[in-house]
Amino acid sequence: MAITLNNGIKMPTIGLGVWRMEGKSIKEVILNAIRIGYRHFDCAAKYQNEAEVGEALAEAIQTGIVKREDLFITTKLWNSDHGHVLEACEDSLKKLHLEYLDLYLVHFPIASKFTGIGKTSSVKDENGDLDIDTTISLETTWHAMEGLVSMGLVRSIGVRLAEKHNKTVAQIILRWGIQRNIIVIPKSSKLERLKENFHVFDFELTLKDMVSIRTVDQRLRSNQPGTGWGIDVYA
Repeated sequence: MAITLNNGIKMPTIGLGVWRMEGKSIKEVILNAIRIGYRHFDCAAKYQNEAEVGEALAEAIQTGIVKREDLFITTKLWNSDHGHVLEACEDSLKKLHLEYLDLYLVHFPIASKFTGIGKTSSVKDENGDLDIDTTISLETTWHAMEGLVSMGLVRSIGVRLAEKHNKTVAQIILRWGIQRNIIVIPKSSKLERLKENFHVFDFELTLKDMVSIRTVDQRLRSNQPGTGWGIDVYA
């Protein structure tokens, strides 16, 4: 199943997250996932494993397991690279062995001190305070992201909302006309779990189930940098 973004591009509703996947096992996990039917993979420069994911994707494409056009690859711009969007994107593309990304997200709408491409440092300084670079506006970052689309390096762009939806971010959402979509990104390195997570459309919720779900505590949490939880919105 897939949803259609407002630019007409189809995005698979189930993807595999690669956060905290490490080492040589990544390749086999990715290859197994593709064999099961996963076509959407959620990556990020911050995860520090784009190169390993890229090796798996390259092998899958070269050996004919899957075609590049059938994959939907997402990765994310880290905070310290807001002033170097093009270079950061090119670095991710090189590591992922790709010529273009299907979706490139602003990992957090916070620009922090530049530490070098590929060096995804903490967003906090030695005192634990946010190390924000106030010279780089979110609009500047977004316009640079739009440039990637014009260059053909990226098909779709978006922003991953962090913290609370404060006034600034809400205004940006309204101005950019960003589209909200619900995509499920489970994460597992176990073969059986990969299968179970992917095959989730073979049941229906009854009215009784829906009533029970509504009684569940719905206190929501906002994203904090480094927690892995967030809301992604796409344009």
